[in-house]
Amino acid sequence: MRLLHLTVENFGVFRGIHQFDLSPSRTNGRAQNVVLVQGHNGAGKSTLFQAMALALHGSFVLGDRVSAQHYSDFLLSRLHRRPRGSHTVVSLNGHIALSFQYIRSGRPLRIQVDRHWERQGNRVSETLGVFQDGEPVAVNPADYQTWLNDLIPPGLSPLCFFDAERLDGLASPKRHDELLQESLRRLLGLDLVRRLQTDLMRHTFNQGSSKKAERLRREILQYQAAVDALEAQLTHLQEHAAALESQRLDLEAVLVRQERQLAAEGGAYAARRPMLQARYDEVQEEIEAVENHLREQSSGLLPFALAPGLCHQLSQRLNQEAEARRRQLAEDLWQARIGDVEAALHAADLWQTLNISDQDRQVLLARISQILQMTAAGDAESQHLLIHHLSEPDQDRVQSWIAQVLQSVPQQARAFGERLRALRAERERIEKDLQRAPDEATLAPIHVEITRLEQELLDLQQRQTRLDEQIAKVQFQHDEQSRRRERIADELSKAQALERHVALAERSRVVLRVYEDALARHRLGALEEALAKSFNTVCRKEHLLETVRINPDNFGIELRGTEGRTLMLSEFSAGERQLYALALLWALRQVSGRRLPLVIDTPLARLDAIHRQRLIHDYIPVVSDQVMLFVTDAELDTDLLAQLGPRVARTYGLNYDSQRGETMATCENQPKSRGLILYRGEAPSAGPIEINEVFGTGLGQTWTTDPDYAGAWGKVRQALLPPTARRLVLVDPETREYNWEQIEELERMTSSPFLVQTIRAGRTLEEVWQEEWTALLKEAGYDSIATVSIDGPEEYVLNPFKLIPVNGTTPNGKNQGDGV
Repeated sequence: MRLLHLTVENFGVFRGIHQFDLSPSRTNGRAQNVVLVQGHNGAGKSTLFQAMALALHGSFVLGDRVSAQHYSDFLLSRLHRRPRGSHTVVSLNGHIALSFQYIRSGRPLRIQVDRHWERQGNRVSETLGVFQDGEPVAVNPADYQTWLNDLIPPGLSPLCFFDAERLDGLASPKRHDELLQESLRRLLGLDLVRRLQTDLMRHTFNQGSSKKAERLRREILQYQAAVDALEAQLTHLQEHAAALESQRLDLEAVLVRQERQLAAEGGAYAARRPMLQARYDEVQEEIEAVENHLREQSSGLLPFALAPGLCHQLSQRLNQEAEARRRQLAEDLWQARIGDVEAALHAADLWQTLNISDQDRQVLLARISQILQMTAAGDAESQHLLIHHLSEPDQDRVQSWIAQVLQSVPQQARAFGERLRALRAERERIEKDLQRAPDEATLAPIHVEITRLEQELLDLQQRQTRLDEQIAKVQFQHDEQSRRRERIADELSKAQALERHVALAERSRVVLRVYEDALARHRLGALEEALAKSFNTVCRKEHLLETVRINPDNFGIELRGTEGRTLMLSEFSAGERQLYALALLWALRQVSGRRLPLVIDTPLARLDAIHRQRLIHDYIPVVSDQVMLFVTDAELDTDLLAQLGPRVARTYGLNYDSQRGETMATCENQPKSRGLILYRGEAPSAGPIEINEVFGTGLGQTWTTDPDYAGAWGKVRQALLPPTARRLVLVDPETREYNWEQIEELERMTSSPFLVQTIRAGRTLEEVWQEEWTALLKEAGYDSIATVSIDGPEEYVLNPFKLIPVNGTTPNGKNQGDGV
């Protein structure tokens, strides 16, 4: 684990946003693993110390069992308070963000923990956010703290955050054993074990007992003994059954091999002979039946199917004769009516209204009569077509026979023929199989062996059957005894529902006690060796400690020097006791087996000059890859600071302003800068450039750090953005890479929970920017926003009055003499 960055806002003595770079660095090949935070008492060192632990573990910083009200009261007390006239103003919200690197399965992960607080009357609500590589962790937000605790258990907190109070306690002969026990128990998780033991003891004490419960418990034990005996018998029988099953499988395998050999020698045909003979008889009977069907068809309509053309002709002739008969009937009817027609034609009434002469009428009547007679004569010619004088029913019957001859009779004959051929082929195959007779001399031994195996297998199966019956009997007895035991258990539960829980709790207490003792003894051995080595490293008296012994029962410690002389902690000087406490912390960290940062508050206050130098030279460089020291100016004088200097990555100074009621933090050894030169082009006709497409309109001005780009617009003006200006660098102008820390800060301030995720997915800042964000950032105290467009690096200045003119004109367009 490596701490990277800390942000505090409206927390303790810190008002507004304060950011601290905690990451170690390397210069000229030398590791700089120390971050110093210097300030007078009350300047906010302990506040920052507490903020880091609070970011990781929340309410667990106050203890394992803290009520929500107690935690809310604590947060309310930590919100920034500042004087205003005669009263004090409490901030409405606060914020702590801690980012750190964590190696999991060889992969470095960047974890960021954000805790936001909002005051609601006399209570404070907390919102926790946990991000992994810029994205929310894949758990329910309600489980964020559990996820953090699994990653960094709260028991490790004292090994990471070591304050003066704990240092004094471990150095005190009176409190040493107590704090050592507490630290080791929390480190190993034994505090949870002890708490569980206490809860179990309280649960056991609150429950009672009764004679009925004791009697029922004895009955349960008796039934349990019977069940155990039956289970043992059942296990034996089942093992015997398994052996018989294995034997049966072996016999069946041998039998299969013998049957295969018999089949290879022709025995299969011999075994199949009765079935073949029966099938042969069935086939022969079916062949005779099919032949009879064919004979019946041959004596019926089947011969006519051999002349389908004649059948078609006959059918057509019969149809023609039927038509001729219908026409003859029509002719007869016509002849019967023709006289009536002619009489009607000669009637005078028919011609009264027609203007036709008598001569023309007679000619017309003669022609009509001739036509009528010709029609009758033509119809009479069809009488010579009749050959088959059949009645209509007989003709329908003949037509039905012809249809059968042309359709169903050939299909039936064909089906019977195919079936007859198949049956005759099967009969031929069966005859050949029946003719294949195996050698009896070869098959006889195989038959004997198969018979023997079948008999042995039958005997084995009978034994299995008897054994299965016995198993079923014992199983029934077992189930019956189990049911009686369960019934008694139910009665016991009704008599005293929690009696069994008490017994389980008592046994659990014993197991937990054994586990606690075993784990403590194992780790104490490693701690004893590490403590002696660590103390001798930092103490000016070389090899002062020969051995260390820690009592696992009460964690009392026994120190022995050279020649076995017993050393008492009370005999140590105050500085040596402080070194001893730091050495004990070092040893505990080694026993933990984890690479953890060390944040330590005022460790040098009680050490003399020699021990301070040993601490600086022998302790700080090796105790951790990352050390944060919170010290006062009196603790770390100029000489010690010079000695520690090569190890220092950066130094923060905390200065408290009592009038404003807040602390300002400055990074004292950060390289000084005269500021950032900005350029702005002014076209002669269009006036100053206003490039506000990205960050909205109405606020600020867009400048650039590229003079060539600014010169393309005409006259170039220059301005200096001083190093005191507060910049939000969203895109690094040199590498043109996104600054994810600053984008995360933008995400937090604008309450846009998916901003980082959206940009990582490929959207650009220009696409997602919302105009109201610009005003929001200005209200938050930012003076400029640094980004890069397609044209080059841009600095969007939110507060133009921060700029210092360079070439005769102020950023506002006024002359220098006009003032800014």
